[in-house]
Amino acid sequence: MQRNRQKVRSYQTVNKVIACVLSLVFVLVACAVPVYAEEGQIETTPSRIPLTELEDTIDSYVATNQKNTAAVSIVAIKNGETIFKKAYGYADIEQQIKADRSTVFEWGSVTKLLVWTSVMQLVEQGKLDLDTDIKEYLPKGFLKKLEYDAPITLLDLMNHQAGWEDKMIDLWYLSENQVMGLGETLQKFEPKQIYEPRSVLAYSNYGVAMAAYIVEVQSGQPFYEYVNEHIFKPLDMKETTIHPSHQDRPDLMLRRDQVQGYTANVELIPKTKVYMNIYPAGGAMGTAEDAAKFLAALMPINHGHLLFKNKETLKEMLSTSLYYDGTSIPRIAHGFIEVEYWTPALEHGGNTLGFSNKLVFDPKSNFGLVVMTNQFEEEVYCFGLVQKLFGNNYRTSTVTSGNDGYYLTTRRSGSGFTKFYAYLLMEKYSTFELSNFTNVVEKDGIVEKVSFTYNDYVRVTSSTLLLIIATFIALAVAIVFNLRAIIGYLFRLSKYKSKKWERPGTGFDKYHVAINVAGLAFVLNTAVLYMRAVSLDSSYSSLRIHLIFNLIYVILALAYLVLLIYKLWKISYSKKRKAVYIMSGVSALLFAAFIVGWELYF
Repeated sequence: MQRNRQKVRSYQTVNKVIACVLSLVFVLVACAVPVYAEEGQIETTPSRIPLTELEDTIDSYVATNQKNTAAVSIVAIKNGETIFKKAYGYADIEQQIKADRSTVFEWGSVTKLLVWTSVMQLVEQGKLDLDTDIKEYLPKGFLKKLEYDAPITLLDLMNHQAGWEDKMIDLWYLSENQVMGLGETLQKFEPKQIYEPRSVLAYSNYGVAMAAYIVEVQSGQPFYEYVNEHIFKPLDMKETTIHPSHQDRPDLMLRRDQVQGYTANVELIPKTKVYMNIYPAGGAMGTAEDAAKFLAALMPINHGHLLFKNKETLKEMLSTSLYYDGTSIPRIAHGFIEVEYWTPALEHGGNTLGFSNKLVFDPKSNFGLVVMTNQFEEEVYCFGLVQKLFGNNYRTSTVTSGNDGYYLTTRRSGSGFTKFYAYLLMEKYSTFELSNFTNVVEKDGIVEKVSFTYNDYVRVTSSTLLLIIATFIALAVAIVFNLRAIIGYLFRLSKYKSKKWERPGTGFDKYHVAINVAGLAFVLNTAVLYMRAVSLDSSYSSLRIHLIFNLIYVILALAYLVLLIYKLWKISYSKKRKAVYIMSGVSALLFAAFIVGWELYF
C-alpha cells in the first residue's frame, strides 16, 4: 500500500514536471508565434496591397486610365529603398516621344520641401530659430506692408499663417532674362498682409520664398547654391536643378524641351516653359527617381543622416506643428501636409502650368510614393493612385443646420484690381457640403471658417454679399445709361446728317458725349485688363497703362459732375435734355465708384 502510494506520488511528481515542461513549451510557443507571424507576414502598402502585387496593381491602374494619361513617372519606396520605378505614356504625344526614367518634370510646390529642409538644417546649426520674428533675420526695413503688430515667425511661414494675400501678377515669366534676384523680387512685389498672423491658413508662395531668402542671408549663399551643396550633393541628386533659370544644368534644359504640357483631359497646352521670380516656392525640375532620393532621405528609418547631423532634427521636422482649429487633428508638420489616409501620412503636392506631382509617405511603415505627370491639375494619379495605395482620406465634420452660404478662400488677392477674381470665384456650400470639410469652426451655431488640407474658407457675411451684388447691379445700370446716351447721340447725329435736327455735340453737349465715350472706353479697358492679367506674358508694368486710364477716368467723372451741377444751376434745359445729362452723371458716378471700390486703379 505504501509502495502504491509512493508510486502514485512518483507518478504525480512526474506528471507535474511534465505539465510544467509542457506549460513552459506552450508559453514559449505562444510567445514565439506572434514574432514568427510578424517576421513572416507579407508586407503591404498602407491600403493593404501586398508589395509583391505592387507592380501588377500599378500597371493595371495605368492601363485602366490610359485615355486620361499623357506621361506619368512613378517611384515607390520602402524603408528608404526603391522597390518600384517605371514611366508610362508620352512626354510629347504629338511627336510620339515616350516617357522614360530620364524624363524631366517640373516639381511645382513640392519644391517647398527643399526650403523647409534647408531651414531645419540651419535650425540644427543654431543659425535660425523657428519662434523668432523673421524681421530679426532680414535687412532693416525690408518689409513695408505689414498691417499687424503680431510677429511673423519661421514656424508661421511653415504653417502658411503669416497672413499675406496671394499675388497673381508677376509670378511667371516666359523669358529667363526677366528673372530677378530673390531679395529684389521679395521687396518689389511684397504683398499686403490681409490676415492677422496665426488667424487662418492662407497658403503662400511668398512666405516660402521669404524663408528661402532668410536661408540665403544666414548662409551667405544664393538659395539654389545652398540647396545644391547641402541637399542635392549629399543625396547624389544629379538629375535635378533649382536654379531660377535652370542655367546650371543645360542638359536638363534640353530634356525639358522634349516634354510638352497637357490638360487633365490630355489637350496640349501651347506654352508651359516659364520661369519663377520666387523660384524656391515652385521652381525645381528633375526626374522622379531623383525626387525619390530626397523622399527616402526624409524617412525616419534613415534618421535623415544625409541631411541632418542629429536624428532629433528630422524627428522634429516630421512632427506636427499645426492642428486644425479646436481639435487634436494634425494638419501641418513643419511644411509637410498631414493627411489621414488609412494610416497617417505626410505629403506635398505641386502644380505648374503643365505639370502635377505628389510626394507622400507613411512614417510608420516607411512606405513612400513619388508621382510626377506632365498634366496641369492632374488627379487620376496624384489623387487616385495615391488613394489606391494609401487608402481613402474621407473625413466628415458636424455642422449646425442652416449654414448654407457663400465662402471665400483665404488664399486670395486682397488688394488691387486682382481682388475681383476672389469674389468672382467664391463658392456656395450647403450645410451638407460643409460637413465634407476636414474641420468646421462655428460660433453660436454660425459657421465662421471651414478647412481642408491646403486651405481655409471664410464665410461671406450677408452684408458683404449684398454690397457685392449692389455694386454689380450699379455697374449694370451704369452700362445701360452709358449705352443709352451713346446710342442716343448716334441717332441724333444721323438725324443731323439728314438735316432734320440741329447739330449735336455743341455747348455742354460735347462734355456729355465725351464722358460717355470715356465710360465705354472704361468698360472695354477693364475687360482687356482682366484678359491680359491671366496671360503668361503679363506683368504689372505692362498692365499699368490700364490702371492709369481708370484713374484718369475717375478724375474726368468728378470734373463732369462738378460741371454738370454748375450748368444745371446756371442754365435751364428742357426736362428731356436735363434727364439725359443727369443719367450720364449717374453713369459716370457709378463707374467711378466701381473703380474705387474694386481698386481698379492699382
